[in-house]
Amino acid sequence: MSVRSQTFPPSPTFTETSLPSLSSRVYVITGATSGVGLELAKILYSKGAAVYIAARNAARITSAIGTIKGLFPESTGRLEPLEVDLSDLKSIAPAARLFKAKETRLDGLVLNAGVMMAPEGSKTQQGHDLQIGTNCLGGYLLSRQLEHVLINTVGIAEMDSVRVVWLASTLQNSNVITWDDSKNEPKLEKGPFENYMMTKGGNVLLAHETSTRLGSHGVLSVSVNPGLMKTELQRHMPKPASFVMGLLFKSAKFGAYSELFGLLSPEITFEKNGTYIIPWGRFGCLPEDFKTGLKKADQGGTGTSARFVDWCERETKAYM
Repeated sequence: MSVRSQTFPPSPTFTETSLPSLSSRVYVITGATSGVGLELAKILYSKGAAVYIAARNAARITSAIGTIKGLFPESTGRLEPLEVDLSDLKSIAPAARLFKAKETRLDGLVLNAGVMMAPEGSKTQQGHDLQIGTNCLGGYLLSRQLEHVLINTVGIAEMDSVRVVWLASTLQNSNVITWDDSKNEPKLEKGPFENYMMTKGGNVLLAHETSTRLGSHGVLSVSVNPGLMKTELQRHMPKPASFVMGLLFKSAKFGAYSELFGLLSPEITFEKNGTYIIPWGRFGCLPEDFKTGLKKADQGGTGTSARFVDWCERETKAYM
């Protein structure tokens, strides 16, 4: 699909009206106190699901839960708080343990939280670039901490319904992770926006590697470009650019429809595991550099995907 097709997509066809009751299902959504994550939480809760509002600020979690409950007073679902800071790897395992102490199933993990255009030099608690640390490493560690619950849920859930959703963006060849061979790590030496886009490309690689690792257990993993929307993600953007975005971009609910398709569409079967979803819920095609990066060297590729997940594993191992 062209960049234009993703920038100006057709109307969504998979929405809340497409859903059955979700009364037995459990979901975790990171960054669900505002924007796309909040809108997705509203949809799932309105259909009776148990939804964990995962974010770093307890007051904002409480506020989001109150807002959602007020909108859907008749819902039979549950809204649960889950404090976790994806920019601090130390906070992730404790949050996962709290979840596993309360739940025996997890039907879907939506890694929606992200940082965009953070001030130059911003770092995570462990000293990584804030964008790659939050957008990739934090999500990777949380998914690893919860994967056994996902696998266990496969045995009691509908076929192909247990999924991990990774947030990507509109991709071009330049968005694929570049590698520093001398340090054996990602090379982030461009501007904040370019580095941000590389982290979104990194999530495509992580979605692919997760689909490979967990696919044999029945867990599906997809990456989603939610689309161009007005959200808090643009809070660090220069004011003129933010103003223009506010005029042209859609509301966050449209991005939630993109995520909803990745999370619940029956069109996503095992054969579509690892797929890339584009706005507002369609199958997309990866740029050629990404296709090459997904393949190992002995398959005619660059092996970037495998190297990136190995790096994520190394950097998070101490916090498992």
